[in-house]
Amino acid sequence: MVSRCDLHVHSIHSTDSGNYALRRARLGESYTPPERVYRACRARGMTFATISDHNTLEGALRIAHLPGAFLSVEVTTRFPEDDVPLHVLVWNLTEEDHRDLQPYRPSVYDLVSFLRARGLSHALAHPLYRMGPPLTVGHVERMMLLFSVWEGRNGARPQDANELACRLAARAEPQYLAALAERHGLEPVHGGPIALTGGSDDHGALDIATTWTEAPGDAPAELLGSVVAGDCAPGGCHGSTSKLAHAVAALFVNAYRGSGADLPDTVRAQVEHLFDDDAGDADERHREISDLSSRLVRLLGERARSGGVTLSALPGAGRRLGALAFAAGLQGPYLAAAHHHAGSRAGLVAIERGFFGPSPRAGEPRALVFTDTFSEVNGVAGTMRRLAAAAADGSFPGAVVVASHEPSPPGVRALPPDWSLPLPSYETLDLRFPLPTDVLELVEREEPDVVQVATPGPVGVCGLAIARIAGVPVVGSYHTELGPYALHLTRDVLVAEAVDVYVDWFYRQCSTVLAPTRQVADALAARRLPDVGVWGRGVDSELYGPERRDRELRRQLLADDGELLLLSVGRLSQEKRIGVLLDAYAQLLRDEPRARLVIAGDGPARRELERTAPAGTTFVGEVVGPELASLYACADVFCFPSTTDTFGQVLLEAGASGVPVVGAAAGGALELVADGRTGLLVPPDDPRAFAAALLVLARDPWLRGRLGAAGREAALARTWPAAIAGLAAVYRRVLGIDSEASLVAA
Repeated sequence: MVSRCDLHVHSIHSTDSGNYALRRARLGESYTPPERVYRACRARGMTFATISDHNTLEGALRIAHLPGAFLSVEVTTRFPEDDVPLHVLVWNLTEEDHRDLQPYRPSVYDLVSFLRARGLSHALAHPLYRMGPPLTVGHVERMMLLFSVWEGRNGARPQDANELACRLAARAEPQYLAALAERHGLEPVHGGPIALTGGSDDHGALDIATTWTEAPGDAPAELLGSVVAGDCAPGGCHGSTSKLAHAVAALFVNAYRGSGADLPDTVRAQVEHLFDDDAGDADERHREISDLSSRLVRLLGERARSGGVTLSALPGAGRRLGALAFAAGLQGPYLAAAHHHAGSRAGLVAIERGFFGPSPRAGEPRALVFTDTFSEVNGVAGTMRRLAAAAADGSFPGAVVVASHEPSPPGVRALPPDWSLPLPSYETLDLRFPLPTDVLELVEREEPDVVQVATPGPVGVCGLAIARIAGVPVVGSYHTELGPYALHLTRDVLVAEAVDVYVDWFYRQCSTVLAPTRQVADALAARRLPDVGVWGRGVDSELYGPERRDRELRRQLLADDGELLLLSVGRLSQEKRIGVLLDAYAQLLRDEPRARLVIAGDGPARRELERTAPAGTTFVGEVVGPELASLYACADVFCFPSTTDTFGQVLLEAGASGVPVVGAAAGGALELVADGRTGLLVPPDDPRAFAAALLVLARDPWLRGRLGAAGREAALARTWPAAIAGLAAVYRRVLGIDSEASLVAA
């Protein structure tokens, strides 16, 4: 008959793996009683049961008298030339065998010779798992010569590690082994191929017998004979970040209780149920643990934030900080597990490349783009919506990540915010804080090749942190001069300097930083940000164009006696310098009383601007979509007094609409407006110069037409497909796929 057995599982007696992290944390390797291992194996359909503790038979001896049980051990050995450790599973041995193998442990060559001489069934455990110095191609080649059986599916190791081990084992054909033998001067102990087994490698009692070996045999010896003969197959589950995190959590819970401490009454019953009661469905138990962890994190975070920071709240600050620390601690195992797997994965890449060459890539690199602004009306949000739309139609391989309780539109991955707070002086934007573990789960599920962070807010920071933990390259896109914004909003130099320091730190964590224009890129490079390039934007030429002019709308905006229509589009706040424009318009009216100014947008300064605006000014609020396109097309001149915009998407939209620009010679306007060809640039913060430029265009319709036509031609050269293709080229460069790719992705 075909039998099943979990050939790799641990009990409380497993204490000698040499794991440095567990020793430093004063954690045992396992706290599972041997009897529980046996019960779980039989309850989950295993024909036979064994325990393979590290370098001891104590756990296996406790169940040896039970039906279908046999002795096993996981032996620590090493390559003597460079002290690289290996673990070897030895099955169905006796106490005498275990005693006699001890002198051979310092050398894997001697140990294998002893095991073969004794006729003991054995296998190389988790072949590609690094436990000391890095594993090299040479180490793996010698493993192929020394072991006829490998553990091809380890329930604690990720699927990619297990699958690579299986691919390597399949290469062990006689001719290949002969070549390796000649290369290493080491006679192979078998003629290939390498047989594959499975075992849970469980330490936390959560995954016992969820990974197993299947082979013919009515008794343990017969099953193991089939394994050695290669008539076997691994089955069951691979490892994951959550499984490893929960195993570590189980160790912490048991160590905490073992110290004599009591769990809090509020969680004791749930924790005991989750970690002490064997589940019929291990996957469901993992989901239950994850759900409890998330609920506790949110609850503790809410308690920590309650009470504010007033003097009356100070007596409770210690408890609140403790709750916050506990909340962070609950997420720690997940983040540590992800970092551990990422480190292991980095070693796998080198080994895979050494045996199989570079992996062929199907299609463009996939990206997750993290942003703190999406639905708001601003340039960054507009860019993110454009990327999401491209992701939805398949022209951008990836998705945009936001924090929101709203349903995700196509191309967007929405994470529920743990909490949020309004951004000071930006009434339409909330800073939303997702749980790092939610971000981690998303990154592991989506498996992006690259993470792009578009904003240095909480969503961007979480994306950056999790990408670094998970070993995913990070591209930063720089959109906003937050330091100058902070100065305009707060009038506090120290605040502005602190923001600049933080922003520079944030972008220095990225592999590459993309600026919207060459001028901004040069400034970022001067601030010593890494590998700075340019990623421009596109404009929707199907939406914006002169054909959108609406005569009736223009007539309404000009009123009865107006002739020249000026337009400004953007957020109404101090840093946008709308006050400069109003001063310039007031001066223009002295010479051109039939000029009219329309201001589209909203913001905290709107009420004050409306109060001080000259007669002839119309505020129309936020306008989007076709209505905005018609508004552009109705205008004679587009006004852009801002000095802090790094790009100025509205400049492209006005250009595509055939409208000439008068703008401040600063920020994105320096690159998007060609002075004298597509518009007129004036010194920043100079109402008189701005008014003079407006007067020139007011009195010269032919010049307006020439500048507008040239502006449209220049704008239409900037397409979204080209911008997205340029972004993909940057991703390829960062990944080393195309090292010659330009960092100018405009």
